[in-house]
Amino acid sequence: RQAAEDVGAQLVLGDRPLEITLERAWELLTWKEKTDLFNLIRQGWRSRGDDDAEMLKTVDVALTQEGQDILQQYEGMLQAYMPNLMIPLIQERDIFLSLSMKSSMAVNGCKRVVGVVGRAHLDGVMQALSEDHSGKFKLLTRTRRRAAMKEKIFGISKPLAQRLAFDAAVAAAGYAWWRTQNN
Repeated sequence: RQAAEDVGAQLVLGDRPLEITLERAWELLTWKEKTDLFNLIRQGWRSRGDDDAEMLKTVDVALTQEGQDILQQYEGMLQAYMPNLMIPLIQERDIFLSLSMKSSMAVNGCKRVVGVVGRAHLDGVMQALSEDHSGKFKLLTRTRRRAAMKEKIFGISKPLAQRLAFDAAVAAAGYAWWRTQNN
């Protein structure tokens, strides 16, 4: 906040909501990648212990300027092992962050904006700021679930209407079975 005030800029904390990022990531994963991700998480839970301190040291170094090589190695491993995660976790968020900064400048009439971004996003956000991504904001926040919630059946969101229809069919079948048992 102080850095923004020092240069007469507005502070922007404009990251995409986590649930949208996770939904988009999950939608892009293949079944094999979903299985691999589940196995990685499971292995991580099992191997907790002595390796945690070493892992934290590595992450700490990766977050410094000198650790840029380590950060790039992690990014390279992610790209090689689960390339579909790179798009929503890194590339889309870089663009989203840059659009948040640009829109903040336009809305507030500022000439300067200070954006707080993680080390892994710095280069991508800087590149995205120099590119034209107009019109992508809506695309970067779209998920199937959010789109389905906007669809209506008799004024009710489509997922809710489908669930009500399913529950009604189950109740009708249960009632029909109960009637045959009690007659």
